[in-house]
Amino acid sequence: MKYCKEGHLMDTSWKVCPICIAPLAGWLVLLKPDGNVEKYYTLHEGKSFIGSAADCEIRILKAGLPRQQAYLSIFNGECSLVDLGNGSPIKVNNINSVKSMLIDGDVIEMGDKQFKIKLL
Repeated sequence: MKYCKEGHLMDTSWKVCPICIAPLAGWLVLLKPDGNVEKYYTLHEGKSFIGSAADCEIRILKAGLPRQQAYLSIFNGECSLVDLGNGSPIKVNNINSVKSMLIDGDVIEMGDKQFKIKLL
């Protein structure tokens, strides 16, 4: 198996990660319990699956997430998050949500972790 510097699974024959060359749209920021930044995941235009599986564009381990928890879509400056119903409910700004339009600064709870969305 081969991974790019962001951790995306790649075919061994690829020299460039097709996900990483998509236009940058923002970051999904993993927060520590005290609210400080633990890690960030880059977000690109298009549809990105979030979960613990190797085939997820945003792979998050040790957060209590199923293989595919949700997907995030960013098109024409609009960002939405859809819960796939495979794990515990997702909360956006402390409200259970199956599908949400996100704006910069929204707080998302998935699994046992909290994230903040930072959009360009």
